[in-house]
Amino acid sequence: MSNPNAESAQTPIRHPESGRRYSLEELEALAGEGDPWALGKLDEWELHFANEYSISHKDRCPDPGCDQYGEPVTLCYSENGELLDVDHGGWGHPPAIEQAKAS
Repeated sequence: MSNPNAESAQTPIRHPESGRRYSLEELEALAGEGDPWALGKLDEWELHFANEYSISHKDRCPDPGCDQYGEPVTLCYSENGELLDVDHGGWGHPPAIEQAKAS
């Protein structure tokens, strides 16, 4: 007895299917096959999220115990405004205990 879902999962996805929304995995599979439309969509996706998550380094490291105290960083906060992380770019650290409580 064959499983129709298994057969459809193995069938390669082809573009274009008008009005269909593709998952990131589907776009990656199509791009891996060299589909120029999928390659362009992956580039758009990466640019969107690269811009959304780009580091600004507009804040200063508030941790006096850090070797780079006062240097430009990005402060990462939780939804309720609690300081979660001090991002120095290539590395980061949690806030000092008193700073986490103050935020």
